Amino acid sequence: MQANPICPQPEAQYLDNYDNFEEVKATFQCLQNIHQPLEPEATFFLIRAPTKDNVHRAIKYGIWTSSSRNNKKLNDAPRPVYLLFNVTQTSHFIGLAKIVSEFRDKKHFKYWAEENKWFGSFQIEWVFVRDLPYKELSTITQSCGKYIHELIDCTQIENAEQIYNAFQQQPQKSCLLSSFKELDISEVLHLIDCFKKRKRNDRDTNPNFDISFQEYISVFEQMPFSFSVTSYQRRKQQQYQNQYLQQCQYYYQSPWSGVAQPTFWNSQAQTYMPQQQQQQQQQQQQQQKVSNNNAGFYQTQNYNRPQTKHLQKKQVQNKHTNQESSQKQ
Repeated sequence: MQANPICPQPEAQYLDNYDNFEEVKATFQCLQNIHQPLEPEATFFLIRAPTKDNVHRAIKYGIWTSSSRNNKKLNDAPRPVYLLFNVTQTSHFIGLAKIVSEFRDKKHFKYWAEENKWFGSFQIEWVFVRDLPYKELSTITQSCGKYIHELIDCTQIENAEQIYNAFQQQPQKSCLLSSFKELDISEVLHLIDCFKKRKRNDRDTNPNFDISFQEYISVFEQMPFSFSVTSYQRRKQQQYQNQYLQQCQYYYQSPWSGVAQPTFWNSQAQTYMPQQQQQQQQQQQQQQKVSNNNAGFYQTQNYNRPQTKHLQKKQVQNKHTNQESSQKQ
């Protein structure tokens, strides 16, 4: 893997076989203290991952991160903090991990499943890596009246000891390690020219990814607990659109000042004028027409008819007076 001096990344770790748990435990450092006892006065949070890929990275490299709001919540929670992992659209919990560091706003992992979405990280140690069905915790309800698997992401959980005991009593029948070979391929293992060469995905060799990644982390490190990629992209796009409109308005403004504009220029300006400016001019013209038709006290459509009738009567009276004056003469 290519070394990045600004944001160093952990070395890629893979195994040909994940059936031997002792070998897996010796390979991944975050599994060294697995099955450790529960510390007193522990705080539990539910983590709902959208896919297994990010949990796979968390088990291999001992790191986790979430949105800026959730990271602040986890960082401010009283220690020790435990994370109960769950993947959406499944019927079981995946494992239990403990946070062993403060939030590190300059330790970024760029190989999450989603590109340029998660920044910063916590260091974690895994306590249990095994599947725990929802029904094993069906007797535990929260003060809000919901079951644990019905809570939203990064919600604090009650009854920590019961959850720990449920994991401890659950036999090791199945766990996420059984699908690690497939998840390694998604991280990605490429077959290049019929030679089995292990390689990270194109993010190592893509210069455009490095440029955008450095841009995001530079902004994130200034506000680690309030940064959002979507809001940053939206604000950046609005700035670009405003600059573009200003350039268009400057380019298409009239070059004749204090002189009557030629008809050719007016026609060309209307064809190339931005749509917003054309709509504004059309609205102004319509307002002027309405004001001309409804001059004086009558400004609404309801008073158009009385006004026109009054004008018609005046015209008829003027005709009669003119005719009478001509006859007398």
